[in-house]
Amino acid sequence: MSGFRQPEMPRDQIVLWSERLEDALPVDHPVRHVDHILHSESFRETFRDWENDYMLSEGKPPYHPRYLSAVYRYGMLTGVRSSRKLEAAGYNRIDVIWLMAGQCPDHATIAAFVKDHGKPLRRLFRDVLKVADLAGLVKLEQVAIDGTKMEADAGKGSVHKEESIQKYLGKLDEQIEKLEAEWQANETHEASLLGDEGPWIPKGTESMERRLSQMKRKQERLNQALKEIARRREENVEAGTKPPKAIASVTDPESRVMPDKEGKSKPNYNAQLAVDTAHGVVVATQVNDEPTDCGQLTPMLKEVERQCGRLPQEVSADSQYNTGPELAAVEEMKGVGFLPDSGDRSGPRKGENSEEEKKAEAALAVVERGEPITVEQAALLPKDRDERIDKPAFTYDAENDTYRCPMGQTLKYVHSSQDRKKSGVMIRRQYGNGTACATCPIASLCCKDPKKGRTINRDQYEEHRERLRARMNSEEGRRKYKKRRETVEPRIGWAKRGLGVRRFMRRGLEAVTTEWSLVTTAMNVAILLRNWEKVMAVIG
Repeated sequence: MSGFRQPEMPRDQIVLWSERLEDALPVDHPVRHVDHILHSESFRETFRDWENDYMLSEGKPPYHPRYLSAVYRYGMLTGVRSSRKLEAAGYNRIDVIWLMAGQCPDHATIAAFVKDHGKPLRRLFRDVLKVADLAGLVKLEQVAIDGTKMEADAGKGSVHKEESIQKYLGKLDEQIEKLEAEWQANETHEASLLGDEGPWIPKGTESMERRLSQMKRKQERLNQALKEIARRREENVEAGTKPPKAIASVTDPESRVMPDKEGKSKPNYNAQLAVDTAHGVVVATQVNDEPTDCGQLTPMLKEVERQCGRLPQEVSADSQYNTGPELAAVEEMKGVGFLPDSGDRSGPRKGENSEEEKKAEAALAVVERGEPITVEQAALLPKDRDERIDKPAFTYDAENDTYRCPMGQTLKYVHSSQDRKKSGVMIRRQYGNGTACATCPIASLCCKDPKKGRTINRDQYEEHRERLRARMNSEEGRRKYKKRRETVEPRIGWAKRGLGVRRFMRRGLEAVTTEWSLVTTAMNVAILLRNWEKVMAVIG
């Protein structure tokens, strides 16, 4: 070993450790900041109310919720989510030992704390948000909203059809009834032999009681799975949409089988978050079992208002959030939306200044001015999913209630229709001019069947969409929408890659809502640590 660095502290050497735990960590260690935040005035009311939930006059004194919430939140921040790993950290990691002041709760205590105190744990999200707001890190000038599929604590093998669940439940009911009768018979027989008094336990009672308890828990999950199937079926009937598959997970019935970005269908939850674009602070979270983000925009904005006390001035989201009722609701809230057209997942693709885009913008400008357009220019107009000239190339004349097509022809009102969608009842007016389409030089670019002609539908929310398209086609609109990719999407990546949260560790909607709140709060705490001087200026 000659020439190599020698050990500075041989293992058999007697050492003198620091006499104070306070001296074991540097003064600028992040755990000190986390502890300082939790002891600030913003958290006083929450912990005062939390203390009242405990019965302190009976049994062994419990751990203070400030310590248990701190160790769990700090563990989430450092990528330690398991209660067993947190227990080990209480013995092995000096930062956790310092945070807990030498207290070492076992994993069962830590797990039970999170299970039994979901509401106050979620309240800490608002308290951290309050600190960020006081420090000037929350502006609410613009909020970006997005959702991600998060795996439930249930495998694909736990998913069964309604008929299979009913069949198995029937057998389980019979087994429970038989086991209960056997248990009662054993107790009666043992009592007749040994009497009703005395410290005796009938042989096999403990194992039988354990089996019965396990079977009843399974019975409860099966009944819950059937209820979830019925609820989802009823929701789709009310919305007038295609009924979902009659399947559910018997491990976590409140989760739902839905495809993720990789196209794999398995039990998932839809985790939503809203991020303030100023400093990336998460200002609202929700978890649900909806397979898409349709209909989530308004609830998330209301959650932002509940958490922050005010609504954002602007909101951006991807195309799945773009529905007529949602756009109308945003305007009623005095907000300004930035969302791409429905079906356009990537948003506006303009702004790269390519020759093709410049020509397309020039062609659309000709149409908007009502000037004649050539076949070559028509080929450059925006296309829909079917590669036909898209609706924005048709100009609506509100005074005459008609549309003008790119070639200058008038599309008049034909008839109205009404149908029910998940987002609400749509009342559509249809416009067309089959005669002009039959001889139009660009019919092949515009009509599926030139003989029948092109038709344009207009519902009661079209004015909201037109205002949105005008914003999204402007340089300012594209710039503001781009902030979404710089804020909310990185937060999802941070949760999944940085914190390692790709799968929930708990079961049931309320439990995973608490867990998602803990994840997003950890991200907000990290933002506070990065802006520590601003935080210290307001909490002292």
